[in-house]
Amino acid sequence: MINLSDLEKKINSELTTKIKSTEKKHSQLYLTINSENLLDVVLFLKTNENTKFRQLIDITTVDYPEEQKRFKMIYLFLSHEINQRIVLNYLISENEKVNSLTKIFPSANWMEREIFDMYGVEFSD
Repeated sequence: MINLSDLEKKINSELTTKIKSTEKKHSQLYLTINSENLLDVVLFLKTNENTKFRQLIDITTVDYPEEQKRFKMIYLFLSHEINQRIVLNYLISENEKVNSLTKIFPSANWMEREIFDMYGVEFSD
């Protein structure tokens, strides 16, 4: 099992301009990004030889109706190889489209449709 601090350093060093912040809590790493960096960050997490987050556990959304960036998109990933989880999140506006992860993780299809049905968040591609 890789040390959580080492994982955080590796991700921050490789994705310096794409990560807004990182936080370690509940024995997991939480990454905050900008929405336009989603695909690059997810591809790195899945394919990098030191991370190997090859399982998308869930995608969910939190609604903050009083905020300008109303929705917080949350993605949970698991790496069996290093026995770690990562929680990735970013904020979007009400009518902002989100990049779909279905080309990287086909299982995202069902989760994205559920988010659209529940919150009206639209996905592209």
